[in-house]
Amino acid sequence: MEKAGRNLADAGLAGVAMIRGGDARETLADIEGPIDLLFLDGAKELYLPMLSMLEDRLKPGALVIADNADMLAEDDDFLRHVGAGSGSATSPRSSASTRA
Repeated sequence: MEKAGRNLADAGLAGVAMIRGGDARETLADIEGPIDLLFLDGAKELYLPMLSMLEDRLKPGALVIADNADMLAEDDDFLRHVGAGSGSATSPRSSASTRA
């Protein structure tokens, strides 16, 4: 976490971005919106619960990146959610989803 924080500072982003370590269900439960960028990386089975928990705090046009989403089964609930009527567009090459 220290190195990630230094990287943010070095990039000039320390004032506009934050890194929270730990169980995301706890560390992100109290985060306020609007959220411009959500990077999901970790336990794939938590992608949908995390997105569902934070979705109403996403800024219109927010970028949601789900790392290694290509490793999920095609019928995974997360992929169905971001791909079917959720106002999202998916990019199979980058495993990224953008809220429209």
